[in-house]
Amino acid sequence: MKVKARFFSELMTALSLMMDLDESRKLYHAWRVAILAERMSQEILPEYRTQIFYAGLLHDIGAISLPDHVTHYTDIKEHFKNPILFNHGRKGAQIAREIGPLSLAADMIMDHHEHWDGGGYPRGLKGNNINLGGQILRIADTFDILARVRPPLDLNDIKTILASRRGSEFSDLMFELMIYTLESGSFFEEIIDDTKVSEMVPQIISSLPPVDLSSCNNDLRKVVKIFAQVIDAKHSYTAGHSERVANYTYQLAKAMGLSEGEAERFEIAAYLHDAGKVAIPKHILDKPAALTIDEFKLMKRHPVYTMEIISMVSELKDLVRIAGGHHERYDGRGYPDGASGQNIPLGARIMSVADAFDAMTSLRPYQKIKSKDEAKEVLAENAGSQFDPEISKVAIQVL
Repeated sequence: MKVKARFFSELMTALSLMMDLDESRKLYHAWRVAILAERMSQEILPEYRTQIFYAGLLHDIGAISLPDHVTHYTDIKEHFKNPILFNHGRKGAQIAREIGPLSLAADMIMDHHEHWDGGGYPRGLKGNNINLGGQILRIADTFDILARVRPPLDLNDIKTILASRRGSEFSDLMFELMIYTLESGSFFEEIIDDTKVSEMVPQIISSLPPVDLSSCNNDLRKVVKIFAQVIDAKHSYTAGHSERVANYTYQLAKAMGLSEGEAERFEIAAYLHDAGKVAIPKHILDKPAALTIDEFKLMKRHPVYTMEIISMVSELKDLVRIAGGHHERYDGRGYPDGASGQNIPLGARIMSVADAFDAMTSLRPYQKIKSKDEAKEVLAENAGSQFDPEISKVAIQVL
């Protein structure tokens, strides 16, 4: 299945929202930066509006492995000391290039922390050597950080702070363009309102020239696989987890006699099954000891977040309950819905086995690695309670 323009835009928007989940809150950082950057580009780079918008959505994708959301790191000195922060523009550019049609956006992402006076990173570029889209992202990013100050700053306060950084962090042109944009109609009031921001993003996408997909030979699974790599990058021990679960899910579906099309759809759901885990604090996911009641309550929310993220992509709506049901148990004691038996979608029952098998046979902070034979013994012992007994039987034969 070839990538379609709507699928592409919805997937990028969902990926961006996933990165902006901070425990139970949506921060809308990337969405706000994207809206502001696109609006500014209308004046000086109208032909690149689409690339600048997507660069805004994905500009912090390289910072996904930070313990906390990137907006919590407001001290520029820390950016130079922390290798994840220092290299996140470079890493983000690399990911954007893998997404094929976003090669121009990748150059903008690379430069979004460069400063006009050469005091930025990662390359210490100066003046007009900095990509113009990257310059727009820099000042839009700064605006969003200022908009998060509590108690809130008014427009005059923000203008004063931005004015103090003209000629150093950004050029006179960028400063003047930002002020012109913020003072246009009611734009300032809209851009600081989360509800308005969430309404503006789909409106902008529908108005933008579509991304040029002519150079993109990726099928649906290839694009989703990049999404999965970003999910797994949140934690070092989950590297490759989503891809392995997807492979196991596909193997099981085929071994059970399902069609190629159905097996592929379940595989796609498995690639995305842990999208909601990005919202769970790193100290909980990495905890070697048992979780507290409150920590476990938060952990149990991750399939709900996964379903919310996937539901944003029209073409994946039929996979929402499958991807979000991988922690349901056959006996009804799972989460998030406590569904049981045949009331759990078949794809979710298959994925539950695949996910558990990979967790048992991979490095985890809370358990020793089991051999494949030991993991299969656990599948057999829990058939009919945690797992669908028929699927467990197949898994023991083919995994």
